[in-house]
Amino acid sequence: MSELVVVAAAVLSFVLAACMIGRLRKQEGLAWLENRPQDVARLYLRHAADVDAYWLHVEFRDGRKRMVAAPWEIDETLRRLAPLGLRLSAQDREALARLN
Repeated sequence: MSELVVVAAAVLSFVLAACMIGRLRKQEGLAWLENRPQDVARLYLRHAADVDAYWLHVEFRDGRKRMVAAPWEIDETLRRLAPLGLRLSAQDREALARLN
């Protein structure tokens, strides 16, 4: 019984750590975007067929790419980035509108 508790605690710890690391990377990417919008090559959507939703990504001029918003955060994130001149392409905006 104690082995089961240890394994469950280890799995839970791993999942929690993975979630925290993912959130920190996303926040880091968004902070970089806000601080250095001139380094952004493009914002784009990537469709995830398994959940039928779009995730917001950014490609920097140096070739690095980051996910910056989950499907439920896209509208808020785009509003934050609009004053910086960062917007989706017309094609991506149409795709997002069709899904919503």
